[in-house]
Amino acid sequence: MSGKELGQELKELVSSLQDQGILDEQFDQMKAVQNEQNPCFVVNLITTFLGDAENILAQLRTYLSAEDPDEVNYPQVATLALTLKGSSSSVGGCRMALACSQLRDVSDVNDHEGCIIFLDLINQQFLILRENLNHIVQGILNDYFDELKGLQDENDPCFVHECITIFLCEAQDYRAELTTNL
Repeated sequence: MSGKELGQELKELVSSLQDQGILDEQFDQMKAVQNEQNPCFVVNLITTFLGDAENILAQLRTYLSAEDPDEVNYPQVATLALTLKGSSSSVGGCRMALACSQLRDVSDVNDHEGCIIFLDLINQQFLILRENLNHIVQGILNDYFDELKGLQDENDPCFVHECITIFLCEAQDYRAELTTNL
């Protein structure tokens, strides 16, 4: 599998998600950026998006949980909604991006009830998007694993095991770096 190609099952999943309006053409543009020099671009972008989105959603819940709606920092809610919209758009999450726009609109007029309604909608869309993006990541990793297995031969029976060990060490370093930067 080259850096840009997805396996057939994955192509069908992405196409189905686009037909349902869960993903848009931005996903194809993101996928087109992936190449041999950056073969994990899509996986990394999705993983980063999911972590960032969870953090932003937690911040939004905190801001909107104020007992007195007059104490809500609506400009910060609007900023977070706009940030989340851009982030979800970057992975092609059009439904979630639309819900973020709606949250931003109601936060601009200090509509606490509207903010709660659209935050719930964003949460619903995030759960749908997260589940499907996780399926995509799993499919990509399965395709890479299948390709890797095809490279193993009888002269190097530990090739796949060694590659997986290296990958897990790199992933652990990557996670440690992410937590340090938070």
